[in-house]
Amino acid sequence: MKFWNENFLNKRRREWLNSIYKIQYSAGDEWYDAVITEKSIEGDTLKILSTTTDSADLTITSVRLLDTSGEVAGQISESIKKLATQGVITLWEFPLYEIDSTE
Repeated sequence: MKFWNENFLNKRRREWLNSIYKIQYSAGDEWYDAVITEKSIEGDTLKILSTTTDSADLTITSVRLLDTSGEVAGQISESIKKLATQGVITLWEFPLYEIDSTE
């Protein structure tokens, strides 16, 4: 049996999605701003689509999401090599749901 009302969860998902303000990626010692091209909710999953903005040969070593107050909401290590003529498109999916109780 679930505790949370689905309308409440949908509001929280929308608030969470709206609080993600920026995506950044690092290469070497520099952080670059990505462009968020789409934010949506499909079912119980938050989806954020972004693309790189630089025109350099580099290896992306980390990606982080920042909230509207500038704090790091989440960060992950990566190893994505790209050429100056290439961009990187990323789709982030974050399912937010309540696990049913087994009792």
